[in-house]
Amino acid sequence: MANIDAAFGLRPYKMLGEGANTNGVSTYKIQLTGTAGTSSVIYEGSPVIPTGDGLINIVGNANGGTVPLLGVFLGCNYIDLLGNPVFDNKWPGTAAVMANTEATALVASHPDQLFLINCDAAAGDDLVHENANLATATSGNANSGISTAELAVSTADEGSGSDVLNLRIIGFEDSPGNDDATAAGRLAIVMLNNHFYRYSTNGTNQGI
Repeated sequence: MANIDAAFGLRPYKMLGEGANTNGVSTYKIQLTGTAGTSSVIYEGSPVIPTGDGLINIVGNANGGTVPLLGVFLGCNYIDLLGNPVFDNKWPGTAAVMANTEATALVASHPDQLFLINCDAAAGDDLVHENANLATATSGNANSGISTAELAVSTADEGSGSDVLNLRIIGFEDSPGNDDATAAGRLAIVMLNNHFYRYSTNGTNQGI
């Protein structure tokens, strides 16, 4: 059966290993009363990064960028321009949020969290244990609020230099409609390879 080729970004799947699946969701600040949040839209399923002002932001470019990933954005609470409290699955950008109000985001940020992601091309089992980057990591559907990020199959690599790629392929979801290795849309099971809570350069953890 052909794969259901419909991108949705990174979707929490389960935790690595046999422990209970808590999805590792934590709350982070996306805007403070004295610090405006990002002007970028952040869609549900988008990878996010920590910033030097104690907030979070979407990754810097379509392939995921070079800043260690904090986790995956799942939704946020903010005050809109009319003063109404809102919970939304996407961050609309600070221009749509009341100035000098606090906003918080839910992020799947546990370093052992596994995610499902749609592959943008045919992906065989030989890609398991390789690293890959994201495709269109910053884009999304304005109506549904859901990310359109996919795994960029052409970037999958296990050689020297692949340690900087943002996703590690753990396996593939074996389910009807998503098990065709010869077509785009296969669902890969991945973890965040360069996670902020695990990132190490020469054995020294570096903050933002």
